[in-house]
Parts: sequence; structure tokens; C-alpha cells
Amino acid sequence: MNGRHCAVYRDEDGTAHALAARCTHLGCRVAFNAAERTWECPCHGSRFGTDGQVLQGPANRPLEQRDI
Repeated sequence: MNGRHCAVYRDEDGTAHALAARCTHLGCRVAFNAAERTWECPCHGSRFGTDGQVLQGPANRPLEQRDI
């Protein structure tokens, strides 16, 4: 979106939610884990909820919300 990578998740109601796709720890691109319903960083293991909140570090800041 606008030249930036976004992580997009569609909830059970069909509403799409967009977040910055870069981990707030060191900037690696997060990937969605459908089984856990989390965004995960492959570089150092940070995990984020579908709302972008940190579930597990080393990241200590949430993923930034993006407008769709």
C-alpha cells in the first residue's frame, strides 16, 4: 500500500485489518501463522496478535496500524 509492505488479516466478520509488515525489533518481514492466528517474525521469534500487539518478544512495540 503506497509502496509499503502491509500485513493484512480478514477476521471472521470479513473485516480486513492492515498492519505494517515489518517487525518492530529489527525490521524483518512478518508472516501469518494461520494455526495460531498470529503474525510471526522469522528472524528472532517475535509474535504479534492480529491487532498488532506484541505477544512475545524481543520486539517491545506493536506493529503499526495501516489504513486500508
